[in-house]
Amino acid sequence: MSDEKRQILEWLSPLASRERHHTVSEGRVEGVGDWLLHTNEFEKWHTSEDGAINPVLFCYGDPGVGKTYMSSLVIDTLCDQIGGDNVAVACIYCDFHAQNEQSATTMLGALLKQVVAGVEPIPSEIKSAFERAKKQVDGRTLRLPEIRAMLVKSLSYLRRGFICIDAVDEFPQKGRPELWDSLRHIMRECPNTRLFITGRPHIRDEVRKYFSGSATVIPIKPRMEDIVRYLEMRLDRDPDADIMDESLRADILRVIPATISEIFLLVSLIVGAILGQATIHQGRQALNKVTNGLGLQDAYNTTLDRIKEQKGSKRKLGIEALMWISHSERPLKAQELCHALAVEAGTTDLNVDNVPSIKTLLGCTLGLVAADQQSSTVRLIHFTLQEYLGTHANLFITPHAIMAEICLTYLNFQ
Repeated sequence: MSDEKRQILEWLSPLASRERHHTVSEGRVEGVGDWLLHTNEFEKWHTSEDGAINPVLFCYGDPGVGKTYMSSLVIDTLCDQIGGDNVAVACIYCDFHAQNEQSATTMLGALLKQVVAGVEPIPSEIKSAFERAKKQVDGRTLRLPEIRAMLVKSLSYLRRGFICIDAVDEFPQKGRPELWDSLRHIMRECPNTRLFITGRPHIRDEVRKYFSGSATVIPIKPRMEDIVRYLEMRLDRDPDADIMDESLRADILRVIPATISEIFLLVSLIVGAILGQATIHQGRQALNKVTNGLGLQDAYNTTLDRIKEQKGSKRKLGIEALMWISHSERPLKAQELCHALAVEAGTTDLNVDNVPSIKTLLGCTLGLVAADQQSSTVRLIHFTLQEYLGTHANLFITPHAIMAEICLTYLNFQ
């Protein structure tokens, strides 16, 4: 890629949407979710090139059922089966915790960036706009109408285009009408383009409003066989053989799918709790709790109790990591979080020996925090955890005051 093209792409959007995609894709299990790819609705949507098929495919589901997982599967399937010359697959992963960075302008800019990256040569309209922007002091960013027009123009050069937007319910509500209007305009002007969207059930009304008669809707719900495959993967990869025997393994594969097969996230938390025990007996006790109607809120309660039961400074690290991530105005880099947790009030310099590794930090949060390796950011494992922490304010004592003191101390370091 030439330096000029790299500069143009960076100018179009600073967002790196593909980084989140790579992180999600790395956690997938072979075969899990393939049922969606085999539905008639998906087959027609992604293979048909005529206007007789609904160009919009909306997949909805309750929190924790695996919508983001499905988005990554669809994106990779499109890239593998259809991607190539004269075809573009552009994606966006909406994130509640990054709402300050997300607007219709920035998101469409990220889509345009991905489409243009695969177009040779870069459309003259975009090149000319970039040259004009360079002549102005501090450059000039594009406005939404300009980005929208450029995206339509760029897609028109292609044989086929695919736009994938995950978790649209996490996009700022006040900005969604502008996003929907722009997407509707693009789909109207680009008959060669398909749109894939995921979101919670209440988003169906918005999809129907903006894409009346042109959207196919599929509910997302984990299949029993997917839960079993996922559990087998977790059990096979667990390095601690001392807390597992064939009897417990068989019971895990029988009880969990039969009891909580509708929420993937809950399955993940429960098997994590079982594998986090020290003995087979304790693992079986953790499994027995599944039969008592454990829900997502209960799973968060249980995991937080386990964090608080950790010895030494691990408890403090785990709780404070959750505090920083859930109360920060933007996603934190892993190094930023590690440094914040190392700062001690009243000190004049950062003690590098007190900085925890990100591996240690993730271990202290017992699966509630994940690190995106591509972007080097840390995040809560799910939007529902952000909601949970928001309704349990007693978990953190004066979080903003604590964070302000740490930031001021850090800024005053020699």
